[in-house]
Amino acid sequence: MDCSTNWLQKVDTEFEKEVINKKEKYVKRMSQDYYWYSPILREQLTDRFGDCVLSPRSEKELIDIIKFAVRYKVPIVVRGGGTGNYGQIVPLKGGIVLDTSRLTNVIYIEKGAGTFQAGVKLGTIERLLKESDQELRFFPSTYLKSTVAGFIAGGTGGIGSIEYGTLWDEGNILSLTILTMEETPRKQLVQSKEELAQYIHSYGISGIILEATLALAPRTNWVDLFVHFTGLDQALLFSEKVANDPIIKKRLVSVCEAPLSAAFRPIETFTNARTATVLLQIDSCHIEKVKQQVENDGGTIAASFSEYIKKHKLRSSDFSWNHVTLWWLNRHPTDTYLQGRFDPRDYLSQVRTLKKVYQDEVLIHFEWIKAGGKVVPNSQPIIRFTTIERLQEIIATFRECGIKVSNPHTYVLEEGGKDDWIDAICDAKMHNDPFDLLNPGKTNRLALAGDQIV
Repeated sequence: MDCSTNWLQKVDTEFEKEVINKKEKYVKRMSQDYYWYSPILREQLTDRFGDCVLSPRSEKELIDIIKFAVRYKVPIVVRGGGTGNYGQIVPLKGGIVLDTSRLTNVIYIEKGAGTFQAGVKLGTIERLLKESDQELRFFPSTYLKSTVAGFIAGGTGGIGSIEYGTLWDEGNILSLTILTMEETPRKQLVQSKEELAQYIHSYGISGIILEATLALAPRTNWVDLFVHFTGLDQALLFSEKVANDPIIKKRLVSVCEAPLSAAFRPIETFTNARTATVLLQIDSCHIEKVKQQVENDGGTIAASFSEYIKKHKLRSSDFSWNHVTLWWLNRHPTDTYLQGRFDPRDYLSQVRTLKKVYQDEVLIHFEWIKAGGKVVPNSQPIIRFTTIERLQEIIATFRECGIKVSNPHTYVLEEGGKDDWIDAICDAKMHNDPFDLLNPGKTNRLALAGDQIV
């Protein structure tokens, strides 16, 4: 247990002070995620920390922590790898930061499915699956650090979502084992789509994920392609064709407007600031078909890109999804981003409207995915930030254009745009967490009376 309290005034030696200071720094670090992508959250959450960090090594230790917290009405925020972007794991009311990274048992791996404890890293799973010639269906760009439960409670989709959809799509998460936040914690197995939705992207407010059973995919020989186009329209139209082609098996279809990809330092020999780019991960069986489509649409494939990636032990995930934002912010730290789902029937018109109004103030970044069985253009555009008022105006314009915004500048669950299941999440919270101790303050839907949810 590492606590940050007023102990410093009670100690005498410099050694003791140094130990306490280190613990305080550790607690502060473990109380944060990547909320600093947002200038709004940076202002709101910078001084919010837990009081201590607890890292259970077993189910029994985890249950003991829950019992302690309920007995003394201490809030708990559950933390996985800490790679979220919305302040999901930032404690608003102090308390315990529950680090699940030591819960790393691999329960079983069989053909088509695997069960893992909450703290197993997705990168570890992907490595282990090679032994059975399998792979994860999809994973976030931060998969080397992201944990199973952290991804489920805070994520959406990622590399592979163009084939298999999102966390909500049936058949991806097969079951969850949940611990309730009660004096005597209940252990629940949830399996139906409706039950699972109470815990997916819930910020951990509705229950503590102990184990997860994930559907797995047969291992594929993926090849990386990096394609340049002189204009954004060309890149988008090409990417749409690849994304919608039922024959081409793909894991990634990522589009960056110029000059976004020029910020990718490890592959800067393949980039320039003048071209739009499409990063693909394609089944090796379908490379020739994709190359023909590139030629037909006037693109240029970067020679030897796939070989370079393998030789230098790089990953396409490092240059897609929110890693695009991270690379850009490394060079332009005052900028920020948005998240939005464009209309697959009208996305080109929506992009043209935004570019006409905002020009280089909005830089387009698309990740094509499946959601509910339909191919859709998911987007994480870069915003050249000036003021909060201007950012809010841009968000309003996105919505006026018919783009469904998942606002990454709020820590409130339903304000983030992924609110389809918010009522079910809150129902589960009221049933499983009667004293509102799990990550309190992350939803506006719950009214409190005394110390119990009503």
